[in-house]
Amino acid sequence: MEKQYHNNVSAEEIENSQHLIICGDPGRVPRISELLQNPREVSFNREYRIHLGYLNNTPIVVSSCGIGAPSTAIGIEEFGKLGVNTILRVGTSGILSRDVKLGDLVSATGAIRDEGTTHEYILPSFPAVAHPDVIFAIREAVEHLDLQSRFHEGIVHSKDAFYSETPEMIPDSAKAKSKWTAWINAKTLITEMECSTLFVISSIRGWRAGGIMAAIGDTESGEVIIDHMKGQKEAIETSIEAIKRLL
Repeated sequence: MEKQYHNNVSAEEIENSQHLIICGDPGRVPRISELLQNPREVSFNREYRIHLGYLNNTPIVVSSCGIGAPSTAIGIEEFGKLGVNTILRVGTSGILSRDVKLGDLVSATGAIRDEGTTHEYILPSFPAVAHPDVIFAIREAVEHLDLQSRFHEGIVHSKDAFYSETPEMIPDSAKAKSKWTAWINAKTLITEMECSTLFVISSIRGWRAGGIMAAIGDTESGEVIIDHMKGQKEAIETSIEAIKRLL
């Protein structure tokens, strides 16, 4: 039962599960796993709080991976070593597109690689894209839950620095404002911190990956977090329904 260094679990402890739901916040893990059958905590080491539950007798892992690209990369790499090959991120985000409203859900079909971690893996021209199986599973889950009126699908922005959303906090504020304007003009839906890492590494490793995010703040207005719980329940429910389809 060889345990991974950071997440502190072995393949036997997660019953050789191939399906993983990840989030940033350890506190969100039990809110996800309670929708599974017979959930239990397997490990809580560093930022990796890990629960195991079941859907139709199939083991499903739920794990937090902390905030941002580096800890997400470590987490999914170690789960990949344990046999995981399908990963769904359920998280939160800041609004960029005026079409997205607070509490809406966004499925990321691809991500802007405005972070450093994936550039350590491969050249910048390599795309960060979700797997079609996961995109379609999320779409079907949203239809099943009748959430179409609050659902968006498209390109998201992944970054390293949370407070870079506020140009006034950056030494070159004019350049920062110009960058955010460019993403908005390009019809980028939301900004978050993990999707590009998840998508690039999953593509390289041959895994299926996707992400469903709740919009909880308005980046353009400068109100970074308005209601951090808004839309989270629906995003979590969507992730469970999507995993059912991916089985």
